[in-house]
Amino acid sequence: MKAAVYYGKKDVRIEERAKPVAGEGQLVVKIDFVGLCGTDVEAYSTGCFLARGMVLGHENIGTVVEVGPGVEGYAVGDRLLCGPPSVCEEFCPSCRRGETNICEGALAATRGIGGPDGGYAEYMLIQDARRAILAKLPDGLDLKEAVLFDVVCVGIHAIRHSRFSFGDNVVVSGGGGPVGLSVVRLLKAAGARKIVALQLGSQKTDILKSMGADLVLDPETGPDIAGTIREFFGTGELADVVFECAGTKQSLYNCLKYAARPGGQVMMIGQVTEPLDNIAPADIFAKELDLQFSFVFTESDVDIYIDMLKQGKLDFTGMITAVIPLGSCVGMGLGLSPEERGNHIKILIDPALK
Repeated sequence: MKAAVYYGKKDVRIEERAKPVAGEGQLVVKIDFVGLCGTDVEAYSTGCFLARGMVLGHENIGTVVEVGPGVEGYAVGDRLLCGPPSVCEEFCPSCRRGETNICEGALAATRGIGGPDGGYAEYMLIQDARRAILAKLPDGLDLKEAVLFDVVCVGIHAIRHSRFSFGDNVVVSGGGGPVGLSVVRLLKAAGARKIVALQLGSQKTDILKSMGADLVLDPETGPDIAGTIREFFGTGELADVVFECAGTKQSLYNCLKYAARPGGQVMMIGQVTEPLDNIAPADIFAKELDLQFSFVFTESDVDIYIDMLKQGKLDFTGMITAVIPLGSCVGMGLGLSPEERGNHIKILIDPALK
C-alpha cells in the first residue's frame, strides 16, 4: 500500500508499505478520508515533536476491511470515525474520571501523532479496538462532514467546558480557522445572542458570516476593538465568554484586554507556544477574569457531534476547500506557502484519488 511517512522538517515521503494485518483485538480500516491538520503542517514546517518514520494523519474516517480475533461490536463494512485513545492502558486517574483528553499518555498513543501510524495511507491498523474512540457512522451520513470531527469536537468540548449559556454575547478570536469556524457555528446553534469574530484580513469574512458570525473585525486594522464590540452588543459591556482559537499571544492579549467583560471568561483553545511577554497580569487583574483552558475532546463530544449531524442540526458547508490525492499531500497540502494556505480552510486527503 501507499503511505506518507514523516522523516522530519520538510521531509515527507510517499512509500510502499505492507498492508497491515489485524491481530488479536485489532482492526484494519481502508481510509476513506483523512484531514490535513495544522499539527501536521507545523511538524512538516519545523521538524518538531512528531516521531520520525511514522505515517501521519489523526483525522481519520475508514471502512473496516478486517476484524481480528477477540474484537466484538465491529464488522467488515462498518464505517468508523477513528479518533484518539478513549482510555489508556493503565486506566489512570484522568481516564477513570472520564477526562481522557487530559490523560498524560494519550497524546503519545494517538495515531499519526505519538508513534502509531496514522491515516495518510490506503489502510490503517487500529492496534487496540477496546481503547480507541471508534464511532460507527450511520448510513447516509456525509463522510466529508463526519471527518471534520476532530476540529468540530474541539469546539464542542470547549463550549461544554465553558460558562457559556443561552443568550450570552460572545467573541471568537481566530475565527477563520477550522476550529474557530466550528466554534462560531456551534455557538450559533447553542443560542448565542450576538457573535463577534476577530479575524486578520478579509478572506474569511463571508464564511464566518455564513457560519453565524454577526460581526467580523480585523484586530490589526479595526479602530477601537473594545468600543466597537460594546456598541455592537448594545449593552455597554464586552463579551460574557471569549473563545481564543488562533493560538497566538497577540490573540490571547486581545481576548483578555479588549474582548472579555469584567467578571467574564476567556476560554483558551488555541495552543500558544510563545512566551507571554506581552501580557502583564496587572493590566487585567481588576477585571477578575476566569481564564480557562480546553484541550481536544472526549468520546462523549464525538457522540454529540454524530447525533447532531444525523439529525441535520449542524451544517458545515464551505469548510472543506480541497480534496487531494495521497501523492499530493506535500505539494498541494503540507508544503503550501502561508499565503496559499490562507485560501483554504480544511483540506482532505482521499487515498483512492490518483
